[in-house]
Amino acid sequence: MLLSEKVRVEIFIPDLPDPSYRRLLTELETELSYTFGGCTLLSASGNFRSESGLIIPNNVSILFIDVALELEREIGCESGNMLTVSAMRSERLFPEKNRS
Repeated sequence: MLLSEKVRVEIFIPDLPDPSYRRLLTELETELSYTFGGCTLLSASGNFRSESGLIIPNNVSILFIDVALELEREIGCESGNMLTVSAMRSERLFPEKNRS
C-alpha cells in the first residue's frame, strides 16, 4: 500500500545589506526550482532579544518548498507495521546522475 505525504522545507536567510546574502538566496532559489520544480520566497520581519536585553528588529527571507515523499507500508514485521520512507527519488536529488 503506497501512502502520499509532503514535507515542507523552510530556509531562513537574514535580510542584510551584504550582497553575499542576496547571492546565496538567488542560488538557493535557482537550485530548489531546478531540483523540485519550484519554490516560494517570502519576506518577513520580526524582533529578537539581544544578549544585553535590547529588542532588535530582524528582517529575513524565507524560502520554502513542499517535497513529496513516497511511503511504503511493510506488513509482517515482528513489532507490527513498519513504514519505510524513500524520501525523495534519486533523480530528484541527483538529477545529473540520471541524465542521458
